[in-house]
Amino acid sequence: MPEALSMSENEGNERAENEGRVKAGEENQDIKRLLKRTWYTFFSRAGPLSPARKLVIRTVLEGKNAVIVAPETEGISEALLAPLCETVLKEKRKGLAVLYLPPTRARANEIFDRLREQLARSNLRVSKKTTGRASINADNPPDFLVTTPETLDSLLCRYPEGLERVRAVVLDEIHSIDGGYRGDQVRLLLERLREIAGKLSVYALSAPAGNVVQVGERYMDDFQVIRTEGEREIKETYAASFEEIFEIAGKENIKKILVFCGSRKKTEEVGVLLKKFRNPSTATAHLSILHEGLSRSEREEVENFIKNSERAVCVSSLTPDSGIGVGDVDAVVLAEIPGNLSSFAQALECAGKTTGVMRVFFLCDSKSKPLFELLLDHAKENCPGNSPGNKVYVPDLSVTVQQIFSVLFSDPWGVDEDYLYRLFNNFCAYEDLKSIIEELLDAGLITSKNRKIYASEFIMNLGEEGTLHSNIPPERTVEVVNSRTNKKIGEARLPPGCIRARQSFSLAGKSWEVVKLEEDSVHVKKSTVKGVFNSLKCAAGLGAFFEYLPEKIQEAEIEKRKEV
Repeated sequence: MPEALSMSENEGNERAENEGRVKAGEENQDIKRLLKRTWYTFFSRAGPLSPARKLVIRTVLEGKNAVIVAPETEGISEALLAPLCETVLKEKRKGLAVLYLPPTRARANEIFDRLREQLARSNLRVSKKTTGRASINADNPPDFLVTTPETLDSLLCRYPEGLERVRAVVLDEIHSIDGGYRGDQVRLLLERLREIAGKLSVYALSAPAGNVVQVGERYMDDFQVIRTEGEREIKETYAASFEEIFEIAGKENIKKILVFCGSRKKTEEVGVLLKKFRNPSTATAHLSILHEGLSRSEREEVENFIKNSERAVCVSSLTPDSGIGVGDVDAVVLAEIPGNLSSFAQALECAGKTTGVMRVFFLCDSKSKPLFELLLDHAKENCPGNSPGNKVYVPDLSVTVQQIFSVLFSDPWGVDEDYLYRLFNNFCAYEDLKSIIEELLDAGLITSKNRKIYASEFIMNLGEEGTLHSNIPPERTVEVVNSRTNKKIGEARLPPGCIRARQSFSLAGKSWEVVKLEEDSVHVKKSTVKGVFNSLKCAAGLGAFFEYLPEKIQEAEIEKRKEV
């Protein structure tokens, strides 16, 4: 009897599986009919489409907004791009139709290389713009444009007519910039784009996160959340030496490693140190160095070499915010404390995009280990997949200054004051905006006449240089002096906000607090690990235009971030 019962169960299971396959095949055929121009380009080699991919396709074809939460391994990009291409081909739309916004230049290069071949098969054109003074060929515009938030800012100022036919915007890896000054800039850029292009659809791609509804509300109205299962695990190791790191990496068959340093000098030092580990059977078979001293062509050559190598180590002082285009890496090593929490989180995300495991090594001693542990605990609480969803969002008001400058640069004939209050209506309080405008007027950075606001020569010069469009604060190298002994401790690369606010930072394995500022140096006293951690939290939310805010607002902004 048990054997007969088992046979019956097997037959039932097999019948259910067959029915499931038939149903999936029918649904695939339905989607195939909807994508009659693009199915073979994107899915000819794909198996049955997952429910999430089908839902994405139908949502895009209906022109609805969506936050799409999925790991990269889910293949959601194709499910998004296929119906976008289908819509453009069906409507025979002339002009730029789709903006694809990756967070970094490196990611833009990666997306562009992927799209160029796929879109060419559908007789569609894609272009890439990642410079501060970008332009669009009005006579022969692409159908798709891959560009960064800062370059979109430039295009809105210089070529608004080239954006009039945009009907969809893809916010790629939105989790990496949301909640900071770059995500806030995108919020306002979308508002300005809607004024030019009218109604458009927005699709935010995110790794698995906590309260994605709140994320979506910052960038769009009336949207769906499409979520797939799965999250990325963080696997960490605290090591006292590179010998220890490479011994473990060898046992785990780690083939590609990305090492983050805090300065060009440190990068060169680590590069020299790692040469002695070079071994054909390990990741150190190929060792390359990336830092801000390389030209763009040299940097891309190094990145492509690492990307195409089977085993390699890349030592870099470039911040993850700027993007490092070395492809998939198996592990990252943090050789120094990063400049802010955002950089720390993005460094972690460089590893294991295809494996689902963020493998990270921390090069530290007993003094610096507690700070790395605090940073990692914070990342685990707030990283994609583990966020409890109660993170407090604090808009960065430095973006208000940056966008006022950008809007005024785009219209030298002046802007109605009421327009500025409408633009920032959902971003900052009326009284804060009023104080910011008054501060800029008092400083002579803007002028006012008959309720119209005009740009100063200073703003116009920033725009001509192309530096107006980025709110990413440049770091400054300063000499660090012990205020008690008056002896030099070393050099540190710090964001201006950290120096101005006299915050804490880590150097030489110890924690320091700024007590006195000089032109090229800071005098410091000993601080605590917790003090450095709080400073890193603050530094993540202070954009480059923070210094133009009224002093009271600056103080309030810093205090808010300490409480978050």
